[in-house]
Amino acid sequence: MGPSRRQVGNSHAPKASTTAYAPLLWGFSKAGSRPAGRRNAAVHPQRWRPENIPAFLPEDWYNRHLTPLADVSPRFTRRTAALKLVQMAAGGSLGEAAGFLGIASTDKTWHGKSGICTVTGRVHAAARQQADPLAFETALQALARELDDPATPLVNYRKRREALKTWHINQETWAGLTARLPHAPGSRRPDFGDCQRQAASIYVWVQLTSGEHHFAPRPIEAAQPPEIQENWKRRQRNAIWTRMHTSPPGTRYSSLKAELRSLAASLARTIDPARPSQSREARRPISADVTVIAIWPSGAISVPFSCSIDRYL
Repeated sequence: MGPSRRQVGNSHAPKASTTAYAPLLWGFSKAGSRPAGRRNAAVHPQRWRPENIPAFLPEDWYNRHLTPLADVSPRFTRRTAALKLVQMAAGGSLGEAAGFLGIASTDKTWHGKSGICTVTGRVHAAARQQADPLAFETALQALARELDDPATPLVNYRKRREALKTWHINQETWAGLTARLPHAPGSRRPDFGDCQRQAASIYVWVQLTSGEHHFAPRPIEAAQPPEIQENWKRRQRNAIWTRMHTSPPGTRYSSLKAELRSLAASLARTIDPARPSQSREARRPISADVTVIAIWPSGAISVPFSCSIDRYL
């Protein structure tokens, strides 16, 4: 008989979301596990759900709600904030939240999750050293309220991650894309091989999921022989990624990024559900003055009155 499992998730979550929340709603198995601290859901959001949280807190969210922590990289703070928002809404352990966001394995064992917990512990320790020890938690509560505001657009980042799990830029698309890049006359044509194609695919993945490139799928790389994979990992991949983010405007990499952002926008329209032209909250009944003409044997009479027409803008 297998080890028992205990549900710890948000009891207010819709039943249809149970499958999506599975990595969060169930605890680690006893065999070979070292459960992190468990918690119940701290908030019961009306609009947003864990799938609306990206694995890496967007920079504008971070700038508006959080303050830099002493001796802690903003990258770690943004990652921890995303993990805590998922826990706030769905409960469960830190390791389960990491699995849900795709930055750790989704199994119920401790393996591979120690680094996540170490980084999160550093962020929490630094947060408690602030003038206001609760400022970090207060900021997350404020962000949760913002996501519940009907004026805040929501993105299903989990759906995007799932859709892009095995995606990569195919060779035909890559050939057409690179052919459009500017080329200086007389200079040697740059190499746009599979390693560059993999880095470009990762760039698109980051644009769509707001995740960290370290955790992006690498299907093109995975199909290479082990020695090529190692070469890409140690040399080429990081060098290409650095050039894409540090090249000055007007360079070939700037043009490449513009092409990739356009590709990401096209994919977003394919993956995301069509949005109604107006939210339900924004629609209002039309009030109008109506004149009714009644026909009687003795003649016609008109009766003016005001009413709300059962139609919405």
